[in-house]
Amino acid sequence: MKEFEAQKLVSSIRIILKTTDLVRNTKSQKFSAKRIAAQVEKQIQELLVRCRDANLPMSVLALERVRTVLPLSENALTEALPNVVLRAIVTVEDELSLRSYFSLEPEEANLYMNSLAGWETINARFPETTRDVEEMNKCFALGRYTAAMFHALHVAEWGAIELGKYIGVTDPKLGWGPTQKKLNELVDTGHSKLPPVLTGKFDFLEQMNREIQTMVLAWRHKVDHAANHLAIFPNTDFTPDVTKHVMGAVKVFMSRLEEGIP
Repeated sequence: MKEFEAQKLVSSIRIILKTTDLVRNTKSQKFSAKRIAAQVEKQIQELLVRCRDANLPMSVLALERVRTVLPLSENALTEALPNVVLRAIVTVEDELSLRSYFSLEPEEANLYMNSLAGWETINARFPETTRDVEEMNKCFALGRYTAAMFHALHVAEWGAIELGKYIGVTDPKLGWGPTQKKLNELVDTGHSKLPPVLTGKFDFLEQMNREIQTMVLAWRHKVDHAANHLAIFPNTDFTPDVTKHVMGAVKVFMSRLEEGIP
């Protein structure tokens, strides 16, 4: 999806039309048509950049055609320039009418354009999560909340796998289920019976257990976490609030993991 800055395009068109209109009144003003044409040429160049960025090829051709009248004489320019500029602007309008554009609120646009912001240290420690973090935030920005949840669960899965390795999960299929089970066992057993590699880490384990419970509570009745992996129940819809809450819980979980694992 490409960014389309509608305000800048409209502003460029407005300025060109205003400048071109001066050509009609050169006899009553102290401006020459040639001088005005030089300003129009610069403004056309700016609009060309906007149209190329918006992938409007017919508009680009029409605007390029404006340049062909600029070398004309003063009198010829007075007649030709307004007409050719108007035709070019109409072409831009027509081509825009053939496209569909979607707008984002500022917060959504920022989330889409800076989808990894705030996740830098997590992604650096767990690079496998980067793609899912990016897609999670972009999907949320576009209002695809179930898709955002899908990627959020993938991030949580990566975290569960890494946590499982650290706490000594022996199940050959690393994932959410075995990690949650092992973590519960360690917390229930108490700090005095932790294996040597986890000595002094009981507070961290308790904290991670709470973060997991927070996530499970956030997605209750919507996500199946009984097996080794997380899966969204069929035909499940997610509201923006629930999705945002789960995404936040997953981020906290991954942050605690990043801070607590050597």
